[in-house]
Amino acid sequence: MDSQKIINQLDKIYGSGRGMKVYMTVMPGILADFDKMLKGTPVGVTISELYNLDDKRCTLSLTGKRTPSGQEISIEVKEQSNMRMC
Repeated sequence: MDSQKIINQLDKIYGSGRGMKVYMTVMPGILADFDKMLKGTPVGVTISELYNLDDKRCTLSLTGKRTPSGQEISIEVKEQSNMRMC
């Protein structure tokens, strides 16, 4: 997990310099929640979870698995489209 890469992606969505604030505000809770899910998963089993931010501007997609030596987690930032459903 590369924090600076995630912050840069959030900057593209929220504007220069705002990605760090979003990251520092939402990531601790998201990572704590995902960590609880991983702890309940057998070693070697991959799980995924989507986290939609309250402002609906982006979604964080987390994928991870427990390994014998710890955890592997990848995070993808996806910007939500501005399309409206009719």
